[in-house]
Amino acid sequence: MLLLTRTPIREHADNVAVPEQSRGDPPSPGEPENISAFVARVLNQLSLSAWLPGAFLIASAALILWFRANRAVSFGGIGSYVQQNWVPVLLLSLPALVITTLLTQAFSFDVIRFLEGYWRRRGPASWLRTLCIKHQLRRKHSLVRRNRLALSKAFSGVRPLLLAQGIDGLVLLAIEADLANVRQPFGLSDEQESDVENLRWVEYCEPWVSASLIRLRQDLREFPDDSRVMPTKLGNILRVGEDELRNKGGDVEGFVMRNREFITPRILEHHDQFRTRLDMYCTLVFVAIGVALISVPTLWDIAFLDRTVVLMTMIVIAWASYGAALSSARGYVTVLRQIDTLVSD
Repeated sequence: MLLLTRTPIREHADNVAVPEQSRGDPPSPGEPENISAFVARVLNQLSLSAWLPGAFLIASAALILWFRANRAVSFGGIGSYVQQNWVPVLLLSLPALVITTLLTQAFSFDVIRFLEGYWRRRGPASWLRTLCIKHQLRRKHSLVRRNRLALSKAFSGVRPLLLAQGIDGLVLLAIEADLANVRQPFGLSDEQESDVENLRWVEYCEPWVSASLIRLRQDLREFPDDSRVMPTKLGNILRVGEDELRNKGGDVEGFVMRNREFITPRILEHHDQFRTRLDMYCTLVFVAIGVALISVPTLWDIAFLDRTVVLMTMIVIAWASYGAALSSARGYVTVLRQIDTLVSD
């Protein structure tokens, strides 16, 4: 968010010469200064995250129309055409770009909510939400089983080494029981129970085994409690971040604004960057899917292979944009955790 500051007014300004134009009536609306000021105000209302989706939509639409006119997916002639007709192209593209950017910006928040899985309507949307939540739960439970098996296998591999290091055998039995999710052996002393809790046996594993365990643990951290699972992966990543906030006060959406005074400028900058990227990539997902759907009837008269190439290209762009949105959401959640720590301190 931009911080607005006021320019201080000089004292004793009576002796300063004032230009004639500033003393009289304001300039007429047709003067260049007012036109440029109007354009600057319009552009100032547009978020940076909306420019790339808007430009991508305009460029994609222009290419699809060009392919239709030439009845083939070919880039030949586009450069020479733009060079010969750059004035009408510029006059047409700039207003279209601004309008498209305004539209994409207006729906950016709703796009994020949709990709998170907030589908409130009844009927098919509700059924789809239920199916997706069940699918995400199956993924989570599968990861839990895989993680438990991987931990048991890794511990079995380092158990002889731990015994050679002089670790109490009863402690190792208790760790095995924990990994197998069964009852620990009786008769553990307080010291042995402490050893069970604090023994860092993973450090004895081979590097590739440790890497696999870390990856499984990271994947599991992106799932909330079973009762809080969302229909999509993006929704689960953001839901985990929301649930871990200790100072949200029942209002997650206003968390950053309420605690702005505790946030350092650097962390606030990172917060704005990740949120802007999240808006941009989520909007790009919808733009690419929309262009893919429009390209099918528009390019129906050209060769099947050519229109399939355009369709698959847009699908790949949508998939890559969703992956980038997931990465931005992870960074955004990390910043939220840092802000929560600052508030707690």
